[in-house]
Amino acid sequence: MSSETNKQGPNRRRFIKYTGAASTIGIAGLAGCADDDDAADDAGADDAADDTGEDDFPTQDIRYIIPFGEGGGTDTYARQMVPEMDDRLDVNIAIENISGAASLRGTGEAFNSEPDGHTLCAFNPPSTPVSEMVNPQDFELPDMEGVCTYARTPFVIVANSDYEIEGYNDLMDRYEDGDLEVFSGKERGGVDHVMALLMQELHGLNWDTYVGYDGTGPAVQATISDEVPACIATDTGSEAGVEDGSLDLVVSLVSEEAGGTNVFPDLEDITELGYENIDFISNLTRGIYAPPDTPADRRQVIADVVEEALATDAVQEWSEDTGNVVEFGDGDFADQVLQDAYEIIPENVDLEEVREAAAE
Repeated sequence: MSSETNKQGPNRRRFIKYTGAASTIGIAGLAGCADDDDAADDAGADDAADDTGEDDFPTQDIRYIIPFGEGGGTDTYARQMVPEMDDRLDVNIAIENISGAASLRGTGEAFNSEPDGHTLCAFNPPSTPVSEMVNPQDFELPDMEGVCTYARTPFVIVANSDYEIEGYNDLMDRYEDGDLEVFSGKERGGVDHVMALLMQELHGLNWDTYVGYDGTGPAVQATISDEVPACIATDTGSEAGVEDGSLDLVVSLVSEEAGGTNVFPDLEDITELGYENIDFISNLTRGIYAPPDTPADRRQVIADVVEEALATDAVQEWSEDTGNVVEFGDGDFADQVLQDAYEIIPENVDLEEVREAAAE
């Protein structure tokens, strides 16, 4: 751990439970084979789907719920993928941004929808699982059915360019000296807030006030407008602001070992600077999920369409031009990264302390 940690005050709460092997890899890195019971359950689900026989799915327009505001990474990917998916189906796919409650409002809407394959929800373990663990809901998020995954996205820190912040150490000094007081990202109690708390504890990033927004897009816009000086953001969601000069890059929160950021390949990461890595929470796997009990054959139809969409020239050229990773994972992988989040996060983060901080 960096000596910078010594900047912490003696009464600083501890949000980290332990650091070690689990902290050096991303959530997706722990996705493995299901155990025998899970495999049997999957086989039963497949048999049940086979019993339904072939149908004409989809038979109506599909809702593609994004539980974040417009302009963030999840929204950006959807605007690239969905037109290509549309072209391969006989129905339309309607994107709905349903933000709020650190992505739980839109996810709950999807969870409680009819399990007929006509409602999908795009969320990104460990992000939404963290929100649900900190703010337990009246639905069981792990019961969502994995359709597929389509990308990996790391988090970065960006700052309003007027401050001329030169890297993470400079940002740390500005907060330590009191020149900056406010830090930001997505909503309190969500994954960005947890990362901010971990950086406060592990690195000594001494922000005084955390301001949360409905998604990366709104947080980035607030930083550009100088409503807040700096924020946590996905590399995808901050790319446009960096390109037009309104934002300065500060640091990548994902180590090179865990994949770094393809959008900003030359950006230093926190471990290069000698700080404790937080890869277990700062590296998103982007997934598509369906309500519980959605038939496996219908989920497979969507997964096949997504895989075809990712392989199109339009999406591949966008990925190459922007550095935004596109990579397909099947429904089993989507299920596994969701389950992994519920195992790894509680092992590393004191969720009760986070709940108390979010309520302040």
